[in-house]
Amino acid sequence: MDTQKATSLNKITLAMISQQKTEKLAEIQASKQRITQQAKELFRPSEDSGNTHHLMNNFSSGIAIFNGIMTGFKIIKRIRNLFR
Repeated sequence: MDTQKATSLNKITLAMISQQKTEKLAEIQASKQRITQQAKELFRPSEDSGNTHHLMNNFSSGIAIFNGIMTGFKIIKRIRNLFR
């Protein structure tokens, strides 16, 4: 008799499954919102501290572009020398 009571108390119904499903969906939504908020905070652009920072950022970008172009010319020159 005790085993019958234990099994009848541990029966899983569709209502219980439905309730657990809605709870888990709510947990997933809350987790998704936390993840998106953290991603936004991580990848937002840094705040400018003034004109000097902006000027140095532009200068750095210009140097990077110049280096890229010079590297491209060197590669093209070496490829041309290979086929001569």
